[in-house]
Amino acid sequence: MPAVFDRKELLKLLRDFHVLTGIRAAMLDAWGIDMLSYPDHLPEYCRLVRQTEAGRTACLQCDQNACRQAREQRRALLYPCHAGLLEIITPILVDDTVVGYMLLSHIVQGADREAEWQFAARCCEKYGLPLDRQRRAFDALPGTPYEKLQSASHLLGLAARALYQERMAGLVPGSLSERMSTFLDEHLAEDLSGPRLCREFSMSRTALYQFARDQYGCGISEHIAKLRIRRAVTLLNTTGLSNAEVAAAVGIQDVNYFFRVFRKFTGLTPKKYREAARRGDLTRARLPGTLAAAPGPEPGE
Repeated sequence: MPAVFDRKELLKLLRDFHVLTGIRAAMLDAWGIDMLSYPDHLPEYCRLVRQTEAGRTACLQCDQNACRQAREQRRALLYPCHAGLLEIITPILVDDTVVGYMLLSHIVQGADREAEWQFAARCCEKYGLPLDRQRRAFDALPGTPYEKLQSASHLLGLAARALYQERMAGLVPGSLSERMSTFLDEHLAEDLSGPRLCREFSMSRTALYQFARDQYGCGISEHIAKLRIRRAVTLLNTTGLSNAEVAAAVGIQDVNYFFRVFRKFTGLTPKKYREAARRGDLTRARLPGTLAAAPGPEPGE
């Protein structure tokens, strides 16, 4: 596992989510396996589904698919599970490495409870569950209005992003993830081509490409571009360096190329970004790294 967690503090956080929302909150590790939860027991509805082999398998596959989507999209997602309930998942990031996930699960909105029940019943037909027991278990689940779900999703994303700052999650010292993060941070202004990284970490191009996809949800070139634009944003906000000097400081020698990449990631030119920052108006700017693609070929592609 590429991360270490403060399980005691994380359990307190999960309890707080449950107290505020009434929804079961859980932590999954980087592979999507349950690590902590509050309450620590599943509701009757899910225990009933998991009594069948097909239901247990579908639960695992559903969690894996949700983790994959959250890893790729880098944000909180609200989605229907295989058994007809709603869930919210968000990735936990440490230096852009996905080290786990926070999950709010077994959710029923309750706005039209009968329609939701009919949907859940259809989803579970293939498991051959006793319909009367399934209905009683479904009715025992609390209703959570959609507006409350949206707020919970937003807060879940904020909490996941704060775990690293609060020292509840961190990369394992000496792990490949930690060494790669430190190296990129210290050498961001230098050549960080695929061949150099392969030499530094004794990896093949294919292994480097797969590592980046697994850890960052994107190719290594996109990840480096994202890091460079984030540092550029910091320099634009905190220094009087010219655009050319900022570009050089983050390892981009072609100023025109810097302008194109900066605008692609933030939605603004460096000049417009700096002006907006001085006015305290960055409502039109995107956070660096929100794009699904960035210029440059990927090692191993």
